[in-house]
Amino acid sequence: MERDAGNKASSAENALRVVQLMSQRGHLQVREVANALGVADSTAHRLLTVCRRTGYVRQDSAGGPYLPGPVLHEIALATNSSTTLRAAAGELAKGAAAELDETVSIAILEGRQCRFVESFEGTRPMRVPSLLGLLFPAHATSAGRAILARFDAPELERRFPTKLLERRTHRTITEWSAFLSELDRTRKRGWAIEFEETEPGIASVSRVLVDSAGAPKAAICVTVPMTRLSTAREALPIANVLSAVAAKVQSRLFSSSDPRSTASPDA
Repeated sequence: MERDAGNKASSAENALRVVQLMSQRGHLQVREVANALGVADSTAHRLLTVCRRTGYVRQDSAGGPYLPGPVLHEIALATNSSTTLRAAAGELAKGAAAELDETVSIAILEGRQCRFVESFEGTRPMRVPSLLGLLFPAHATSAGRAILARFDAPELERRFPTKLLERRTHRTITEWSAFLSELDRTRKRGWAIEFEETEPGIASVSRVLVDSAGAPKAAICVTVPMTRLSTAREALPIANVLSAVAAKVQSRLFSSSDPRSTASPDA
């Protein structure tokens, strides 16, 4: 019994060391973990498999590197500063939902997927339900595109090595060249839009949220029935609201990440 307990403790410690390595290096290979922990390749592979199964790491393609998983993203959202992304954005997203009377959500990127980690509904009888916890292909969502548009070509190709894009509806962009063109339009415009690419009858508009270094952290997204949003021109008022909200969120994040700052971010 004592030996079993010792083995379990050792395995748990090694798994935590794998998570620590991932947080420090951003990507890992089996051999790299084996060398760092002083274990066999088979043991390193087993540890990475456990971490992948529990969401701490992910592997986007067979034989590819292991990358930070959704659980690490969630931990980062909860602990990356005294004012977390969720705390900084949640109140403002809720206010935007009240102002627009539409569903407003916060989404983060998980590899090639986009997960909604906050969502607030409007009050209209016909509205999009809360998206909290839902996962969609990032290329098909305006939230995912808002984030992906901030990446350079090598990073996009690393995330989409096969350049194959899942079709969610008959309107989903699935051609790589068309996808890149849409990301280019998003960069120039400053916000992303999609019409019925994730769900029939639904459109969305999103704006990226960046950290103090300009790196994309998340996106704020407004999801609307197509009966109220069917053209880019109709999306402009929503995009303007999102731009104002994003500026406030980023002000709070930048202020909280600066230890010299003691003033209220809304002052």
